[in-house]
Amino acid sequence: MSTGTAIAFDHELSKEIEKGFVQWLKPEPTYWHSDRNAWVVTGYDEGFRVLKETDTFWRDIPEREGADEFWGRNLINLSGRDHRRLHTVHMKLTGEDFAEEIRPMALKTAKKIAKALVAKGSAELAVEYADTVPLYIGCTFLGVGSSDDALMQELNRQMQIRAVWKEALMSGESIPLNAKVAQDGLKALEEVRKLIMPTIRARRENPRDDLISKFWQEGPSVFPDWNEQDVMSLCWSCMDNETKPLSRGLLYILASDKDLQTKLRKDSSLVQDYVEEGLRYLTPFRTIRRTVLKDVDLNGTKMKKGDGIYVITPLTNRSEKKWECPYSFMPGRSQSTHFAFGFGAGYCVGRYVGRVEAAEMIKGLLAETTSIELDPKGKTPKWAGEMYHSVSPLNVRLK
Repeated sequence: MSTGTAIAFDHELSKEIEKGFVQWLKPEPTYWHSDRNAWVVTGYDEGFRVLKETDTFWRDIPEREGADEFWGRNLINLSGRDHRRLHTVHMKLTGEDFAEEIRPMALKTAKKIAKALVAKGSAELAVEYADTVPLYIGCTFLGVGSSDDALMQELNRQMQIRAVWKEALMSGESIPLNAKVAQDGLKALEEVRKLIMPTIRARRENPRDDLISKFWQEGPSVFPDWNEQDVMSLCWSCMDNETKPLSRGLLYILASDKDLQTKLRKDSSLVQDYVEEGLRYLTPFRTIRRTVLKDVDLNGTKMKKGDGIYVITPLTNRSEKKWECPYSFMPGRSQSTHFAFGFGAGYCVGRYVGRVEAAEMIKGLLAETTSIELDPKGKTPKWAGEMYHSVSPLNVRLK
């Protein structure tokens, strides 16, 4: 990979992107945040240890009210042997080889959706493209009826409601299960289950060449009492992942830079580097939460069992030790291991599929357009979200 060339962002765009994490920046790589009652980790070496040493640091999510209802028996909620077994199965089924197998389908899906938006001449790319394309791709390889437009539209609508609860559940001190956003989310979960369960149940007795059938085949090796709710739990990560907030950011940058559009249209092989640098630079998964499981000295900072930790990933991913000019956006640069998908035992199982989805989404939109530009009459795009940081709306004009 080359050393890359910096893209000259508009100053205001750079400030927009950095506003999502600069409030966490202090000279120390680890410090106590009294308002959060937790440690904040911004240093790369410290972040690496927190994510790698899972016998000392692990997720606090299982302790949150509503976590079981939201995820079920899922990697997010599991630890130890159960987590390792399910993670191994998931990576066996959706690893790098699988991601490459679905690449042609992903591009075809993206181009079809892009073509329909171009025919309209305008679109709100955050919802109509960045959120929609990964859902269609995921449902296709799961084996759900992605050709049923009515089903997919309703599924997309309910997933948007679920996403609001997901952000609230994982941010700060979370929210109680009786809060309106949680109750709305619970209703959305039930509606999604109604749409997906017929396929899950059918594949148990009549398997096909799709991922839901493989979940049924491999699941009993993880839990002897493997059931339809476990299959549904794995389906969530295929329909809702970091591809969505990442793609929103990548599309925003693309719509703001005609020269970049021209460059990537001319040579689509550059798109994968654009995505990889986008993961490092945008890091849509902003904060990774951990709990200290035993007293530890983290590179000079003494932490007690039970202490909370926030790893601020966009800052760990801007380490001057690991990247030259880390605050510059440089597709094609030589990459060190960044933490956009986490790391260690908690490494996101969707990291290969997510990269492919994002790249083929960009390629598909570029292939179907000659021009993508922000609509000056549209609402101003805003960045939001502590846990999953993304930008919307993205009102654009398409040619």
